[in-house]
Amino acid sequence: MMFQIFNKTILAAAMGVLTSLVGPASAQAADKAKGEPVVIGVIEDRSGSATFYSQESVKAIKLFAESINKGELAYMGGTAGSEPGIQGRSIELIFEDDENNANLTVVKSRRLIERGADVLFFLSGSGATMQGRVVCAEQKILCMAPTNVSSRLVSPPNNEYIFTMAPISELSGGAYIDAWKKLNFKRVAIISDSSPTSRVLRDAYKKTWEAAGFETVADEMMEIGSTDANSQVMRVRGQKPDVVFDSFASAAESAAMYKSLQRFDVRAQRWAQNNLTATPKIWELAGNAVDGALVVDPIGPGNPNTDAVKSIYEKVHGESSFVWLHAVVWDGLMLVKTAAKSADTLDGTALRDAMEKVTAFPSAFGQKGNTLNFAKGVHNGTSEKGLVIVQFKDQKPSVLWDVYQPAK
Repeated sequence: MMFQIFNKTILAAAMGVLTSLVGPASAQAADKAKGEPVVIGVIEDRSGSATFYSQESVKAIKLFAESINKGELAYMGGTAGSEPGIQGRSIELIFEDDENNANLTVVKSRRLIERGADVLFFLSGSGATMQGRVVCAEQKILCMAPTNVSSRLVSPPNNEYIFTMAPISELSGGAYIDAWKKLNFKRVAIISDSSPTSRVLRDAYKKTWEAAGFETVADEMMEIGSTDANSQVMRVRGQKPDVVFDSFASAAESAAMYKSLQRFDVRAQRWAQNNLTATPKIWELAGNAVDGALVVDPIGPGNPNTDAVKSIYEKVHGESSFVWLHAVVWDGLMLVKTAAKSADTLDGTALRDAMEKVTAFPSAFGQKGNTLNFAKGVHNGTSEKGLVIVQFKDQKPSVLWDVYQPAK
């Protein structure tokens, strides 16, 4: 099926001033980055189960696009080029809401391309992005999914034009396994919600630890909209697991699960995938029930690149507002800037080829010195150095776990 790609000049005349749609990203660019804008189309979730972490990512892409347009590049000038914007041209953001509904993601992705997008960013759930990447391959347009952690996104088929930045679930899963082995754990219970993203992640993590010899003694699911996880937690407690693993994608349901674990005094150690560290709303809703939970996370102290990007973000959004979602969105934008500098074009295939040659890219997340390295067929560039294990204390992921750290 063919889709008309509008000329940007015609599009601007037809739609009026697009800056009213995109927030601050283009409004500040006039006296810095120049020329016809580079249009980045963004798939977001404004109302579905991925809303909380999607909107955290949206805040980041708006702010960092504005910063790049003004030439505020932190430590990235040498790698991505010192000119403001992308190729000296301002970044313009346009948005579509897929409601974290895979059936809508394809339609909304095509709509962004019809509206003139040169590059697509997927900031919704992994399950929805799985469908959206089909459009990337069909239309031969560079697509970035910085916050998604499913390895299926960068696996055949339809993976030729999509790239991810965050550590994939199997890599994180390996760190969980190494940690649990040090503790002599054997029995794992997993609790998830019914969202597509949660199901994708649950299956990936289970596959990883079961292949390593761990037993899944309980697999419980909480329906979206449920107000407590009492029945699920009671069944989990009856199995006496060593670990209760949180594979939630939805904030309210995740918080309810932690409260149920506290209410029924479940003694198993609580571990979570990194949606917990990405979603401060869970910390707020769960209260002190979240304290003690352990997460293999992309953010930890000691990385000066993280500190530099955190400073840009917290000047606008306040202290303690920076999470790993923001860091990987920064990396995604800077990777596009780097690839465009190398390709000297916005042609999707040329950008894809340039991305596959990016190595030793200085990342804003992970341990000090962490870099991203891509290659032909390697569309997630993260290693174990992109991971740290953090523990919640005082309702924040504020403590480095002293038992084990990856790549040490």
